[in-house]
Amino acid sequence: MMYQNYIVAFLWILTVIVLLWFGNRFIFRILDGHISWFKYAAKRFFLQLMLSCLYSLACINLSYYLFKITSTVTPPDLAQILVLNIYGLLFIIPVLSVNFGIYFMMQWKKEHLQSDQLKQENLNSQLEALRMHIDPHFLFNNLNVLSALIEKNSRDAQLFLERFADVYRYVLQYKREELVSLNTEIAFIKSYVFLLKKRFEEQCIVEIAIPVDLPDTLCIPPLSLQMLVENAIKHNKIAEQSPLVIRIFIENGKTLVVQNNYQPKQQTESTLANTGLENISKRYRYLSDNSISVIQNENLFIVKLPLLELED
Repeated sequence: MMYQNYIVAFLWILTVIVLLWFGNRFIFRILDGHISWFKYAAKRFFLQLMLSCLYSLACINLSYYLFKITSTVTPPDLAQILVLNIYGLLFIIPVLSVNFGIYFMMQWKKEHLQSDQLKQENLNSQLEALRMHIDPHFLFNNLNVLSALIEKNSRDAQLFLERFADVYRYVLQYKREELVSLNTEIAFIKSYVFLLKKRFEEQCIVEIAIPVDLPDTLCIPPLSLQMLVENAIKHNKIAEQSPLVIRIFIENGKTLVVQNNYQPKQQTESTLANTGLENISKRYRYLSDNSISVIQNENLFIVKLPLLELED
């Protein structure tokens, strides 16, 4: 008889656990569809706590009644029901607390992962936009220069067209790359500068002092130099009396420096220049622990790009 009572008690406990597990999960799902944790946190908490407690006590009492009347033929008395509910509450509250804790932790982890994913997607879209960036005005300006050269000097026009093609070939080839060797970027920027010289002549001077024997393992994000040169031209005065001088050189063997004399245009403060710098900065944060450095004083505007080294 004692052995039979143990079996009945075990089956009752197992039944209660199954009913509580699936029933409370069902309550969670129903409330998820109607009351958001993030909009109505307090209301959701107390409503779910009340429904879970009522449901759990109903399961415990009903299942106990059925097992009791089935196994002993006699229904439980008032004292048994009272003790059952007291112990039931003492059991339910810690279980629900753990359940809430696990749920909140899983939701937090899910939201955190989604937030990181959205940030990463947003960053990737910004990086993609920067990789594909060539100012449309640059295209139209150079087509105008090419048109003028065709009329004046067909040989210069042919050379200009070749460099023009080199620039866009580079953009198409490397726009989706995360890194490109500094040697490759310098070769590209020389073609880019050739086009600028034909447009601005002596009003814009670009000096590139980069050693020719650099290892191909030294890299930077593609089009970074183009963006910095373009920003310097876009946001500074350019005139024959006060030419814009841009210098590109390596400092301490580890940093690429782009420096120009600071002669800003008279215009309302704009965030356009900072947008390019911020995008380049995000690319560096995405690719490494290094960060770019921006220095500005009355005479100079300097951007320092850390050289990233790839393993052979």
